[in-house]
Amino acid sequence: MKAHSTAVAIRDIELDLDNESENGAEDVNSQVGQRNKVWEKLRCLQTDHVWIREELMHLHRRMVTQWLAVQRRAYQSMVQMEQLLCRLQVKYGRDWGQ
Repeated sequence: MKAHSTAVAIRDIELDLDNESENGAEDVNSQVGQRNKVWEKLRCLQTDHVWIREELMHLHRRMVTQWLAVQRRAYQSMVQMEQLLCRLQVKYGRDWGQ
């Protein structure tokens, strides 16, 4: 499936990792861990987005297929009714119009 315009590239997300606090090394490690978590969540969201679009496409195809089946049955019924009308006209020698 092609990428959708609403997909977000991971490189577009920038976190502010330049803030320093009292616990320099621990703070950087926690920020890097936070960044990895954000990237992981972003990947999950992108995967979910693609899955949802695929499901919507699948459901839309099913809906269109079912609608076409209903239309086909209606057309076939109309043809059968016209044939029956023609047979009855011949049988009774009448012209009921079409």
